[in-house]
Amino acid sequence: MWSRIALGFLFLTQTNSLSLLIVGDPQNNTSVDKSGDSNTDVFRQLLNQETLIRMTMDKKVQGILKDIIEMKGILVTSNQRLNEAEKEIVNLRNENQALKAENLRINQVISQFENKFGDIDENITDIARSQTQHERNWNKKIERFQENTSMILDDIKIEVRYLSVTLLDLNKHTMELNSSIPSLVDDKFTRYSANLNTSMVEMSHMLLTTKDFQENVVYNLSALEKDQSRIKILLSDNLNSTINTIRSEVEQSQNAQLKLSSAVSSLEVFRMNMSLLSSCAKETREGFTVGVTSSSSTWAGDILVFPHVITNNGKGYDPSTGKFTASKKGTYVFSVNVNSYGTNHVYFDIVHNGMSKVRTYSDNTASYQTGTNMAVLVLENGDSVWVKRYSGKGYYTQYVPITTFSGFPL
Repeated sequence: MWSRIALGFLFLTQTNSLSLLIVGDPQNNTSVDKSGDSNTDVFRQLLNQETLIRMTMDKKVQGILKDIIEMKGILVTSNQRLNEAEKEIVNLRNENQALKAENLRINQVISQFENKFGDIDENITDIARSQTQHERNWNKKIERFQENTSMILDDIKIEVRYLSVTLLDLNKHTMELNSSIPSLVDDKFTRYSANLNTSMVEMSHMLLTTKDFQENVVYNLSALEKDQSRIKILLSDNLNSTINTIRSEVEQSQNAQLKLSSAVSSLEVFRMNMSLLSSCAKETREGFTVGVTSSSSTWAGDILVFPHVITNNGKGYDPSTGKFTASKKGTYVFSVNVNSYGTNHVYFDIVHNGMSKVRTYSDNTASYQTGTNMAVLVLENGDSVWVKRYSGKGYYTQYVPITTFSGFPL
């Protein structure tokens, strides 16, 4: 193909040269015709022109050959690049196929994960439903148990009231017996003494009539004295046994009352524990009240630490650092009460994460002035709140804290 291009280019070049020669020939012919004898000069000029044409054609042919060689080199380079491009296209196609396969596999894995996530969501929903149902059942059982416990306690209280009334009646009856037995004994002794005196009078009259009768009377008197002592012993034994029996019955009744009171107390404690258990099933609310129990007239520190813990639900307050740390996001209420020492003046701030929010002031125009303030703050999980001295020195308190710090969520 390149040889055909070169031959065509040579043909065009020769045609152009001949056309130039023909164009220049009329002048030369005209000059020959005019001179008539210059054929040799014309031939020489033709030869010179042919030589020039050949030299020009050789230069052009050499240039064309160089161009052809360069074009061949460019063609080889282009073929190499084309081969490399074809190889790269093949590699890209293979990579594309691999990427398509990988994409398909990833889509399958994603669909599997989506199915698994859907199953997990369904399982979580079922668990939440079952947990809700379990909580409802548990709350119903607790309510039913509390109702039954309240009913049992009411019945026991009624029985205790009846038993108390019975014990009161028994004590009253015992007191009546204790008061009536001596009177009965005295009455019997009085009657017996009266009868005995009557008998003695009669026997004295009879004694005057006969000696035998007197001896009989003496015998009878001794027998009567023995019977009287025996009757006293029997009466005292019966009285003591009756009193001991009544005392044992009273003691048994008191023991039964104590047992019932203990049972009632145990049931009350059990009901309170169940109430606490049901309340613990709900969310535990944070809240604290702390204070200081020793005064200082020279304290001029930074953070006022309240080591005396009165209440610390949720353990959010640290008595070693004096800081409260929120365990959840929410709105909290904080209050501080500071009593100045003597005629000192002192300022204290409620600080949220290092920023002062509100300030208390205890004036020095009088002794032991009280400064108090309150703040409602929105806290994030992990935020801290504490009390910081702004100015002044000292504080006053007692063993029951006067200087205090409190906080709780709304």
